[in-house]
Amino acid sequence: MSWRDRDSLRSRHAWRAAVIAAAAAVVTLGLIGSALATPAAPSATAAPSATAAPSAAAGFSRLTAASGGKGWAPVPYQRAQLSVPGSWLVEGAQQLSCGFSQSGGMIFAGVRPELPKDLGCRLTASRAWIVPAGRIGSGVRHRRPTAVINGIPVYRLHSAHGSVLYLVPDLGVRVGARGPTARRVLATLTRSPLSAVLSHGTASQVPASWIWRQFGGVRFATPRSWGPLRETQWATCGTGLVPRTLLLIDAKKPALAIPCPAEIPSAAAERAQPGLTVVTGKYAASSVGQNYARCDVRHGVRICLSSVTGQGGADSGVLVFSVSRPHRHAATFFLLGLSGSGAAERAVFGSVRLVRT
Repeated sequence: MSWRDRDSLRSRHAWRAAVIAAAAAVVTLGLIGSALATPAAPSATAAPSATAAPSAAAGFSRLTAASGGKGWAPVPYQRAQLSVPGSWLVEGAQQLSCGFSQSGGMIFAGVRPELPKDLGCRLTASRAWIVPAGRIGSGVRHRRPTAVINGIPVYRLHSAHGSVLYLVPDLGVRVGARGPTARRVLATLTRSPLSAVLSHGTASQVPASWIWRQFGGVRFATPRSWGPLRETQWATCGTGLVPRTLLLIDAKKPALAIPCPAEIPSAAAERAQPGLTVVTGKYAASSVGQNYARCDVRHGVRICLSSVTGQGGADSGVLVFSVSRPHRHAATFFLLGLSGSGAAERAVFGSVRLVRT
C-alpha cells in the first residue's frame, strides 16, 4: 500500500506535529496521540441506538443545502455543523494552529475561540465556533426562538461587540461567528452527518443496488461503487479511508510506520470523504487504536463507539467503532467516512450484523 494512495489515522497527529510545527511562521499546539487514539473526553454523543436512523428524510436535504457556496467546506462537531471558506483553519482540542497568512479565518470545533498567548500569533479577524451548550435552562424551549435556521430553532445570546452568538438546544451546542462573513457562516447551521447516522427512528433500508460483504466475522452492505481493496497490514496516512473505496485489512503484521506528506489543517483539507475501512486480524486493535467506552447491543451485535466520536478537528470526518459478540472482546473495527448528508453512512452503519456460525 503506497503512502501516496492511501489515507490513515495512525500517524496523522505525529507527522503533523513534526512537520507543521517546523514550518516558518507556523505554530501548532497539542497534536498528540498514537495510532488513531486521543485521550478520552466528555461527549454529548450517545451510544448507538438499537434503531439508529435519521429522524426525517427532510433533514438530509437541509444538510446538502446549507453548504455556504462554492469553495466552502463543512466542519462538524457532535450533532451540529457549520460551513466556512475552505481556506479557514480548523481548530480543535488536539490541534491549534496559526500563522498561515492565506487562511483568512478560523473555526473552533469543541473549544473556545481563543489561542494561548505563548503561540506567538493572533486570532484572525474572521472566525466561527461550535462549542458545547452547557446547562440549558428548562424554560428556553418555552420561549419563541430568535430565528429558525434550516429547520433548527436558535436563540440569540449576549456576545462581544462585532460577534453573533446563538444557543441551539436541539443540537446541544452554542454557535457563534465574527467578521464580515459571520451571518453567512451561521446561515449554514445544520445537523452533522454523525447526527443522521446515530439518530433514533426506523432502521434504514439498504438500497437494492448495494453489495453485501463478509469480513472478520461481520456482514455489512456498501454501495456497489465502493470497490474493494485488500491488505494484510495497516500502512497508511491521514483518515484511514481510501475515498469511495472499501478497504479490507487483515492485520497479520504490526502496523507499518511510513513517511506522510504534511498538510495545512484547513476546512477543505479536512473535509470528510465517503468510504469504509474494516480491520481485523491479530494486530487489528493495536493498528486502529482508540478507547471504546460507549457500547450498545442491537440485533445481537455489540457496537462500541470510539472516544473521539463527534469531536472536532481531524477526527470529525470519520466514525470509528468496534464490533463483537456480547461479552466478547472486539476483533473487528470499522472506520466509516461521514460525508454529505450522512444518509449512505446511516445505511452502512445499520447494516452491520454478525455472520451466523
